Amino acid sequence: MQFQNFLSKSTLLLTTTIILSGCIGSKNTTLPNNNIQMPSWYINAPSNNNLYLYGEGEASTLQEAKDNALNSMASRLVVSVGSTMETVTSLSHNSNKEDSYNKNISKNLKVDVQKIKFTNATVQRSQKIDDNFYILMEVDREELFNNKKKEFDINDKQLIKTYNSLDNYGKLEQINILQNIYPKIDKAKKQTVILNAINNSFDVEPYIKRYNRYINTITEIKNNLTIRVISNKKDNYFADNLIDLLNQNNYKVNYNKSDVTIKMDSKIKHSIARGWNIAKISTTLSIISNNKVISNKVIYSIGRSSTSQESAIQSASISFMEQIKKQTLNNILFNK
Repeated sequence: MQFQNFLSKSTLLLTTTIILSGCIGSKNTTLPNNNIQMPSWYINAPSNNNLYLYGEGEASTLQEAKDNALNSMASRLVVSVGSTMETVTSLSHNSNKEDSYNKNISKNLKVDVQKIKFTNATVQRSQKIDDNFYILMEVDREELFNNKKKEFDINDKQLIKTYNSLDNYGKLEQINILQNIYPKIDKAKKQTVILNAINNSFDVEPYIKRYNRYINTITEIKNNLTIRVISNKKDNYFADNLIDLLNQNNYKVNYNKSDVTIKMDSKIKHSIARGWNIAKISTTLSIISNNKVISNKVIYSIGRSSTSQESAIQSASISFMEQIKKQTLNNILFNK
């Protein structure tokens, strides 16, 4: 009987030890913070409304938690941006070029939204539990809109001023000016979309239509622009190749009346090496608009032929075109 009591007590002690060991082992393998009760205001963070934007963040440091909350706020704003971009695209459906342009903006816009600096953000709720910080941040929509609208107005006024000054320049210079403000047009389009996402009453339509008109103006000017190419050489190998390239880039070439003249002055040096005719040519391209030289470029080319000097010059004209393509026609025309 005593032995049975001893055995029962030993079994109970062993069982208790195993249970306790199991509990201790279970506690050690549990991931940190698994049993932490997060704040209800964090789990059920408020949705954006007409007055405020919200964002929640969690991290091991207070600053990182704030940064995460601002990123969350930007992510929420991206959803509103998507619907605005549909409006922007619908306003441009008549032009394939505009559609492509708007798709490019839409592709990069989410990145821009994530970079928004919410300078007026305030901490609405904050709590530290164990080693984690929980933050809920709030931004006044009207104040944010006014700040971003000031930045937008500066860029928009510059675009208006530049576009209105086009009549003071020749057609080729107008194309150059409009191409140079492409980045500002791109920026302005993005700004209008973001402004609408912040304040849905902000009407993007008049702005987008105006910016599309700026972009289309380049095509319109090109369609009405005529270029004349003149050369100091009779063979026209170089001139013909340049004319082909101009046509490929939608420029019209006219041998009589023209808005722009491209004057080609080629200087040729002939030599013979190991039975080959060598032609080394330097060609100065002068771009003349409104009786003013707006660009000067010197292109060096070399040609070889086993038959004649003329064939060597023809070979050099191919090298000439390769150099033009390498530097790009825009760089030639606009002295970039």
